[in-house]
Amino acid sequence: MNFFKVVNNVPIARTCVSLLIPKIPLRPFSSTQPAWATKKYDKFYKILKYTKPIDETHYEIGQEHPRGLRIPKEIPQFPKYKYEARFFKRQNRGLYGGLQRKRSKTCSEYFNKNLRAHRPNIRRAKLWSEILNKKISTKVSTRVLRTLTKEGGIDQYLLKSTPGRIKTMGLAGWKLRYELLNELEQNERGHLQASTGDLKPVTHIHSDGRKFVATKEELLSALYDLVQRDSYYPIKPAEFDKKYSWLPMKEIVNRLDAYEYDFSGQVV
Repeated sequence: MNFFKVVNNVPIARTCVSLLIPKIPLRPFSSTQPAWATKKYDKFYKILKYTKPIDETHYEIGQEHPRGLRIPKEIPQFPKYKYEARFFKRQNRGLYGGLQRKRSKTCSEYFNKNLRAHRPNIRRAKLWSEILNKKISTKVSTRVLRTLTKEGGIDQYLLKSTPGRIKTMGLAGWKLRYELLNELEQNERGHLQASTGDLKPVTHIHSDGRKFVATKEELLSALYDLVQRDSYYPIKPAEFDKKYSWLPMKEIVNRLDAYEYDFSGQVV
């Protein structure tokens, strides 16, 4: 083996060639993103792929009615769920934790292939809610049951606000979450003893400190009588609901104050 190399008619050892050749500095790899910032794969891709599209446009008061937009007759009981599934729709009726039906093929010894379905392990369970103070009977997967044990109950499971939990709780879990939030808000307002001696929940606390035990329907009924009294033409209930039913409690109370309405029996 030849350990020498001729450079400029001078035999030198090969180990010294690297010392004679000048080192050219290499330009480092340049990019708008660092090398470690790679695109991460969303493990909830299938849930996001088959979701029901909803309109998230914010409409202002007095804006022209967009063409094709349907206005519901009544205010929805629950807010719209962004991740309502359209594939394997039974997961909208229980706590499936994002589990869906999968498919595979069975192959016999004669290479005959048949499609088969893998469905999640679902059980009917009664889960105790400390906030609602009642049992909730629903369908739940065994994976979610282990998660409930880890979280400490169905209340902690539904009130967790991480993106993964919101995406996998399903439509049924979204409705239960809204009930829990309403109950927590009611617990903050508290209950008061009315003039009749009954303990009634506080429905609204006004900015001036007044606490109302009357429901929104009762206040709207009182406002309808006052508006009907001051109107030259009779107002139909459907027309009144279209104009006033969407108002918050604070605005309804302010309009009743403008009419100098007597809140006796409705304010504690």
